Amino acid sequence: MLRVFAVNLIAKRFAGHSKWANIRHVKGTKDAQRGLLFGKLSRQIKVAVTEGGSIDPTKNPKLKQIIDQCKRFNMPSATMQSVLKSCSADKTVMKLCTFDFKGPGSCIMVCEMHTSNTHHSKQLLATLLRKHKAKFIDGSGLHLFEEKGIIQAENETLSSKPEEEQLEMATEHAIESNAEEVTVEDKIFSFLCNKDHFAQAQDNLEKFGYQIITASVDYIPQKTQRLNESEFAAYEKLMGKLYEMTEVVRVFDNAEPSS
Repeated sequence: MLRVFAVNLIAKRFAGHSKWANIRHVKGTKDAQRGLLFGKLSRQIKVAVTEGGSIDPTKNPKLKQIIDQCKRFNMPSATMQSVLKSCSADKTVMKLCTFDFKGPGSCIMVCEMHTSNTHHSKQLLATLLRKHKAKFIDGSGLHLFEEKGIIQAENETLSSKPEEEQLEMATEHAIESNAEEVTVEDKIFSFLCNKDHFAQAQDNLEKFGYQIITASVDYIPQKTQRLNESEFAAYEKLMGKLYEMTEVVRVFDNAEPSS
């Protein structure tokens, strides 16, 4: 059964689950944040090339989506081309691996890394975790998350209508596209779907006139872990350090501040 969330609840429902959401954890200058964001985007490009098998966006839909995201975040074209060129020149076999660990306040974190040497990357990650009093739990935390497809899209025709009508029509589109939930905020429609229906949902939404902005299969926590002020500060510090690692692509967690 489709569950529809009111407009003012959207941010709470999806907070922290967008692949870009964790940029908020980075402290420092805007230039530093911009540099980190571009680094994350660059790694997303490399993952898309690895999984899609082509550096040509017209032949690699996932890569096209990432390139479109890069443009939305004003990544210079020269930077994108440089990353694609390096992907073409580098014949190293890369793969995406996932590690789960217990962080500050017993929150559970799931980290995706793009690496050519899983053992070496895990050692580097282990060193960082020890410094922040976190530890691997080797898959035992994954059952606390659901893998769900999250599709964020625009629809100019629909956005011109009243909010209530937008949500009503988007709900109909979600049902016909095999999506489970839909929300709308600032003219952005967010659809949640079963990961097995991920590709089909995207195709169907495009037929309804949606322009897809981002689409990914994410780890969604089934229950959040509340952290006190000091625990949450430690969690944010660890999150920032994780994203400084060049191999880290995305991090998901179930942490939530207690107040």
